[in-house]
Amino acid sequence: MMRPRVLLALPLLLAVACDQPSKEELDTMIQDGARQQVEQLEAKLAKAAEENQEDPEQALAKRVETLEVQLADVSSQLVGLQAGNSELRTQIEALKKGPDKPVPEVRPGRPDPAQYYKVEVGDAQKKGSDSALVTIVTWSDFQCPYCQRVTSTIEGLRKDYGKDLRYVFKHNPLAFHKDARPAAIAAEAAGEQGKFWEMHDKLFENSRDLTEKNFISWARELGLNVKQFKRDLDSSAIADRVDQQQRDGNALGAKGTPAFFVNGRFLSGAQPAANFKKLIDEEMKKAQAKVAAGTSPTRVYAETVATGRTAP
Repeated sequence: MMRPRVLLALPLLLAVACDQPSKEELDTMIQDGARQQVEQLEAKLAKAAEENQEDPEQALAKRVETLEVQLADVSSQLVGLQAGNSELRTQIEALKKGPDKPVPEVRPGRPDPAQYYKVEVGDAQKKGSDSALVTIVTWSDFQCPYCQRVTSTIEGLRKDYGKDLRYVFKHNPLAFHKDARPAAIAAEAAGEQGKFWEMHDKLFENSRDLTEKNFISWARELGLNVKQFKRDLDSSAIADRVDQQQRDGNALGAKGTPAFFVNGRFLSGAQPAANFKKLIDEEMKKAQAKVAAGTSPTRVYAETVATGRTAP
């Protein structure tokens, strides 16, 4: 005799293949299927009773017994299908919500990307106006290949955001890059004559040949006063400036290079432009709101970082 299990699975298959039915619709579908099976079973039992010419009472008793077994089976399946339907609904709701947003990783001793830090511009070299609504401060190393790689990204961002973006360069010559500190001093020495960024480009373009001889040669190419440049290469004041910038970065947790702070929020490494833009756009909206509320554009950066953290 055919059991209703296979046919009763049909509503569940339909539920998975098509738009999800409601609980009431699914229950009705299951009950209709069960009722059809019971009716077919009753007809078969009646026909068999007639053919065998069984005593009506015995035939009725057998029919009742069989129906009770089938009803118990149907009830069991119904409970299982309802449980499956509930689980499917839970999964669908989870899919609608989408995946959880990733939480930025915070490593011990490193700045928290979700927090603001009090990053002073100080005497650092910069590109852009003091009235820019967003300031990127970087700690960099002239022997770091990632620092070199990200320079084109920064220039692209400056073109995209124009006067609204200011870029500030600070030094963090890593100990295992033996020529990075002399290169940082050479860049600052060129800066004494207004050619920091030109020397900055020369140093990154020739990061494998950072020698004093080349520093002097590039200074000559850039039209600097070579005698003054040589004196500044030996200047303790310039060397102290480089060292102080490195200490300031390390105090904030920016111990690797390149390290960036976008209006005081940390961004680590040579990130793609899209990652910079996401953070810049967030800070731009906040800065525009400050200006709309009456803050002078020249005060936006200072006010944004004023209450920031001073350590990781």
